[in-house]
Amino acid sequence: MKSSSRNLKPSESPAQSDVREEHFINRELSWLAFNERVLEEAERRELPLLERAKFLAITASNLDEFFMVRVGALQLLREQRRRVRDAAGMSPTQQWDAIQQRVSGFIERQYRLLDEELLPGLREHGIRRLAPAELTPAQRTHLQEYFLQQIYPVLSPIAVDDESVDRLMLPALQIVLLGAIESADESGAVIRRHVVITLPTNLPRHIVVPDAEGGQYLYVNLEDVVSLFMHQFFPSETVVGLARFRLSRNSDIAVDDESAFDLATEMEEVLEARQRSSTIRVEIERGAPRPLLAKLRQWSGARGAQVFEVPGELDLKAYFAISGLSGFEELTVESWDSDPHPAGKPGESIFEVLRRGDVLLNHPYDSFEPVLQLVEEAAADPGVMALKMILYRTAKNSRIISALIRAAEAGKHVTVLVELKARFDEARNLERAEDLLRAGAQIIYGVRGLKTHAKICMVVRREAGRVMRYMHFGTGNYNEATAKLYTDISYLTCRADYGADASAFFNTVTGRSRFVHFGRISMAPFGLRERLLGMIRSETERARQGEEAEIQLKMNSLEDRETIEALYEASAAGVQIRLNIRGICCLRPGVKGLSETIEVISIIDRYLEHARIYAFKQGGNRQVFISSADMMNRNLSRRVELLVPIEEARAKKRLLSILENGFKDNQRARKMGSDGVYQPVRVKGGRVYRSQEQSARAASRRARESVETPDVLVPHTPKQKV
Repeated sequence: MKSSSRNLKPSESPAQSDVREEHFINRELSWLAFNERVLEEAERRELPLLERAKFLAITASNLDEFFMVRVGALQLLREQRRRVRDAAGMSPTQQWDAIQQRVSGFIERQYRLLDEELLPGLREHGIRRLAPAELTPAQRTHLQEYFLQQIYPVLSPIAVDDESVDRLMLPALQIVLLGAIESADESGAVIRRHVVITLPTNLPRHIVVPDAEGGQYLYVNLEDVVSLFMHQFFPSETVVGLARFRLSRNSDIAVDDESAFDLATEMEEVLEARQRSSTIRVEIERGAPRPLLAKLRQWSGARGAQVFEVPGELDLKAYFAISGLSGFEELTVESWDSDPHPAGKPGESIFEVLRRGDVLLNHPYDSFEPVLQLVEEAAADPGVMALKMILYRTAKNSRIISALIRAAEAGKHVTVLVELKARFDEARNLERAEDLLRAGAQIIYGVRGLKTHAKICMVVRREAGRVMRYMHFGTGNYNEATAKLYTDISYLTCRADYGADASAFFNTVTGRSRFVHFGRISMAPFGLRERLLGMIRSETERARQGEEAEIQLKMNSLEDRETIEALYEASAAGVQIRLNIRGICCLRPGVKGLSETIEVISIIDRYLEHARIYAFKQGGNRQVFISSADMMNRNLSRRVELLVPIEEARAKKRLLSILENGFKDNQRARKMGSDGVYQPVRVKGGRVYRSQEQSARAASRRARESVETPDVLVPHTPKQKV
């Protein structure tokens, strides 16, 4: 095959439709609506307090990323005076203004919840954040000793003025103290200067103080401790003003890998550039001295709308740590059991299991262990000749990486495509790639011009003189940590036709081979969009012919205009369409004459809904797929993604059951109206139904049954009398 980087280029066909701007919802406002639904979970009074604190922390983490990426991109468009409009007809400036207004209200809601409900509730149960004024003399002495021993040696105040500020690069998303310091010169004249102190992330945010009564968790925030003893840095001067703030910088900076000579080096430069990028947002604690606020605006270059005066402590992500405190189990949710051995019996080889038949797993209700077992067994098995994988995001201490290193060191042929453009995981992926290289693995740094987001692993094994291929296809990352928190689908098989497709896929992405159509799977950006659109249009034509037609789709986001227009056309023809979309949805359901047969729900619950399942009735011969791709233009046009048909009867039946399970939810599901507003799904005379809880119960039953069912039938025999 002829090798050329130009072979890996998406071909796009422009969508042609009479659908108008008012039929679309702005992507950014739709995302903010999603984060508001997450905040609603924190506002649920029936949830335990630490679970509510966790959801509050999630909203803060989500908002940080939104500003750095999405608002950062909008700022670039505004600075370039680009007059582009989104599908909903909004200009970058209109979007910017709408975001600022929506976020301001959201922040007030976050802190009202924190101050009026969460903090008082936590105090009642012995988890107390102490203000400096509440400290006893003994506690204050303890903190002073801690400051001098653990904090003072680490911190470095930096003088800053109008001339030096351009050289000062404050890190993003870290709390910074801006202090006004006064001293007197030899003549007695007062001299004022300014300093900044950045609080590094390797210092604990919460500093525990002694509890004289016992049984309580008493803590003081790091910034309060530093503020309390800041004078220690300036023994002959006076701290006359103090402001705490936090910057968000534009992270929408990407490597130009079309012209990159060394992608790893280019990515390191991108990471450095992010540290110097423009300020997108400034959060400052409300009540800061006005002169310091003015200085901060001047030095950061932030315009008025970019500065948010926060009515409380900065960086609510810190409540992740509070939500995980031990010793307060009564304030947490009851754990849900999972099926620990969903693919076979304990100790059984995964290769034996897959030779018996395909395995479909619904994480985290089904353990991620079989996926790990596939890679770890392959690393140790002398019959395995090769392992090939795509790695997008991995766990901190990844068993997958460790197994691949062992496999490479054992002389197996290990090929790993490590996506260096996985946003915010670039540095970790660079380190992992270097570890694999040192072990002897072949490393590919992604695909030129595209981001590789597919989830696939292939193990090549010699068995009785022939070569067998074992595959894993998934909707989520090879990350055993998030596999316990995200709902995802795994499909493991050794079917020969899927193996042939897997080999052809790896040849395409690692060898720059000319793309060829696969027998079963579909790949973006070359045919995945077309296959999905073909399925939608097939249902549309069936409806026009008078047949019953139905589409059920589960995904994270729906934004692609061509797909939305195809769904509108299908609805107008009478196709019944049910969409379970966790996050962004730019489609408007229930519009007369356009989308009357479309229902959209969103489920926010204990686990992050992350699976992509696409099902089409096809006259009764249902076609069901899992995918790494959401229906977004970036996934379908600018990423390497996979769409995998599930044809095995039991696996297909289970996927359809998972889809139905979501649409039955009347506890955590919210239904979207044509105005884009989500309302809780109400119980209508039927039983209360919570889809994630039902999935957990089913997994628990399966685990119980597997323990109770013996492998061997052992008859009872009478004891012989001696």
